[in-house]
Amino acid sequence: MRRCSVCVLPENFPGITIDQDGVCSLCRDFTARHPPAPSARLTDTLWSLLADAKARNHRYDAVVAFSGGKDSSYLLHLLASRFGLRLLAVTFDNGFVSSACFANMRNVVSALAVDHIVVRHRQDHMNAIFLESALSRVFPDHLTRFGSGVCIACIRIVITTMLRIAIEKNVPMVMLGNTPGQVLTSDEELIFKDNVIPLPLRRQLFARLAERTGPWAYDYLTLSAVEYKTRPFPWIVSPLPIVGYDENEIYRVLPDLGWSKPTDVDPSSTNCRLNAFGIIRHKNLYRFHPYDYEMSQLVRLGVLTREAALDKLNDHDDTVVDVASAVERDLMCRSCSRCGPGA
Repeated sequence: MRRCSVCVLPENFPGITIDQDGVCSLCRDFTARHPPAPSARLTDTLWSLLADAKARNHRYDAVVAFSGGKDSSYLLHLLASRFGLRLLAVTFDNGFVSSACFANMRNVVSALAVDHIVVRHRQDHMNAIFLESALSRVFPDHLTRFGSGVCIACIRIVITTMLRIAIEKNVPMVMLGNTPGQVLTSDEELIFKDNVIPLPLRRQLFARLAERTGPWAYDYLTLSAVEYKTRPFPWIVSPLPIVGYDENEIYRVLPDLGWSKPTDVDPSSTNCRLNAFGIIRHKNLYRFHPYDYEMSQLVRLGVLTREAALDKLNDHDDTVVDVASAVERDLMCRSCSRCGPGA
């Protein structure tokens, strides 16, 4: 498989070409389309939202989607220690979080003195969503360029869960630990309100998945019509690409919070074993790695070297295969008629 000589995109990545010099079309267009830093307007908007949240003097200034991985753990540290926000860390436990990750979560929230809630939805419902997302083309192709079907579904459940708790507790913001490589089209993805998209269009995105699982899937993937009409509606904010993202700094800070990298996950994850299953199934369906785009973008931005990105994408010691196989056995067992849902 030929990859771009500048980033890591493979020649079969949808919508790109690689020229005679080995450079992909995204790299050729990158300088013109992407400024080296977030706009001053975006930075000003972030500071304004933080100041407004503090001025409200509510119990919590922000709900933080806290997966226990390196990025969300560092984000929690940043928001609590540097910005002095009153935070509610919320974890969606999808049933496949590394046990070492839970230890990391306990250590981090203890070190930062942050309230923490763990949300667990019905496991049989989660398994059905994850299986259908992994085994079938239930999402539009333009989305699957940027992540596996499993991750698309799981992240959407995370966002819906965070928004629901923010609405219930009257918290003005939901903070996500997205990296600069996860910005798909523009800086507008970094600060936005999720209800700007009409609810019927939002539900349409998940219609094929709901047809294969059940109408109950909408309850996890989208807010209700009443919740979408909440005023004021919480902002969704991804601060790390705005304030600066440095993996070396993240790994330097986290050990002081009692965080250590789990050893039972794939190279692209620091918290979730389900990720490996999503990778294998995505490669089977689409013939490219679901992290190809993110890693290539981090290389273009200078966050990762090309060698480091390739190292994350390659499965040198079969860790991805081993973890994915274990997860798939667990998913299938919990879903089979012999064991029954949630067995």
